[in-house]
Amino acid sequence: MDNNSEVLSEELSLEHEFQKERIGFTRGRALLLVAAVIVLAAALLVIALLLPKASGQPVFSEVMTSNHGTKLDPYGAVDWIEIYNLNDKAIDLSGYGFTNDVKHHAFRYRFPDGTTLGPGEYLVLYCTGGTEQSDNDPFCTGFNLSASGEVLFLVTPKKVEADEVTVPPLETDTAYARTDTGGFAVTEFPTPGEANRFE
Repeated sequence: MDNNSEVLSEELSLEHEFQKERIGFTRGRALLLVAAVIVLAAALLVIALLLPKASGQPVFSEVMTSNHGTKLDPYGAVDWIEIYNLNDKAIDLSGYGFTNDVKHHAFRYRFPDGTTLGPGEYLVLYCTGGTEQSDNDPFCTGFNLSASGEVLFLVTPKKVEADEVTVPPLETDTAYARTDTGGFAVTEFPTPGEANRFE
């Protein structure tokens, strides 16, 4: 092999090695980029789960699905749902409603026009099967809740989700209530219309 051939062979070998290194470097950068995107997406998901659904919206505060001992006038011991305004301004609940329909196509209950929830106020809905919502009983839902569990969505008039709660199976006279950190926990001290209590 002459000198020119040897030089050409060495150049081709070096070019081949360079191409291999460049491809490896490019793949490494791509993998790092994918990993960074995954980490960022996970961080955004965690933040989204920890933050309220939307600012200025009412939230579920407490739910009782098997009530025997907590008397609520004028209906006695019925299932109930408590809504809370954690904001510093009043909320007009006209047109709001709640549903167990994930796609929010239909409300199970709709707040009557003119319903206002002041800052820091609670509102209790009576889940009374067989007692239909009417002008005289605007906060009766007309149906009971299931003690085996419920998924409830609080929805704005535009069918945008304001809050949701997945109520687990509950024993009689226990409630599922929002904690100070924004999560939910079972409590043996139901407090309809008042601040939640866990001991």
